[in-house]
Amino acid sequence: MTGDPVALEGEQPDILADVERLIATLQSSYGEDVRDDVGALLAGIDAVHRAGLGHLMQAIRGMAGDAFVNRLITDPAIRMLLMSYDLVAVDRRLQAEEALDAVRGHLHSHGIDVEILEVVGGVVYVRLHGMERSTFDEAAVLRDLEETLRAEFIGFQELVPRNRAAATAPVIALGGLRRANRPVYRDIMADDGLADGESRALDMDGVPVLLVRAEGEFFGVSNRCDESPLPLEFSQVRGHEIVCSWHSCRYDVRTGHRLDGAPGRLQVYPIKVEEGRVRLAVTTEPSTR
Repeated sequence: MTGDPVALEGEQPDILADVERLIATLQSSYGEDVRDDVGALLAGIDAVHRAGLGHLMQAIRGMAGDAFVNRLITDPAIRMLLMSYDLVAVDRRLQAEEALDAVRGHLHSHGIDVEILEVVGGVVYVRLHGMERSTFDEAAVLRDLEETLRAEFIGFQELVPRNRAAATAPVIALGGLRRANRPVYRDIMADDGLADGESRALDMDGVPVLLVRAEGEFFGVSNRCDESPLPLEFSQVRGHEIVCSWHSCRYDVRTGHRLDGAPGRLQVYPIKVEEGRVRLAVTTEPSTR
């Protein structure tokens, strides 16, 4: 069977669009009999899957409620399956927002907020706030955002930054802007609760976090080795480096980046130490400022 390639080299494929294109090719290129057979086959598969998934979603909602359903559909694969049967609404902006949550905490800890202005297909338009007060390079921040979207946002094509409006630009009503978010810090322990080079596994409302003390500072990273389910809590801490006990993967706890040249990174959560207490954030809330 011929047709356009599923995705260009280096692009993230939009699987649903590819499935629709391949079905259309089968129905239009091989005669009426094939078209009718493909239609009947798809209708049968759709009926079985739609009924089963519909009953399953009703049961899940009945036993665990909408909050649990919302937690389930944060997984891109689950959301894509349910969207294909019209069991959850398609919200590309929400998908992009959730994808960027993987790096928001790290950026917030350095005073940077990412505002999504618009999502058009696979193109995400953003504005960065706080760059003028940060020591981070804007190009590096944009690279991290693009890398995250490419990994987490199905169908992502391009990240387009837009600068702040000039001082002479027309005034825009504040109610029309999305508020910047800020981390929600939770008290974890006394600042002498970990010795240098030690780590502790935490469950932050279902989010597995590894608290690490390295070179006298505290760091919070996701407690799993990259995309695997294996925890990092048994790993060795060497300076700012953590070495996975399962795969010997090496990460920098300050940035989450791999140090062994392989792709992948850990999510980094913002931490602050105040009045002898260590506080860590895995969620955000709208800023009141």
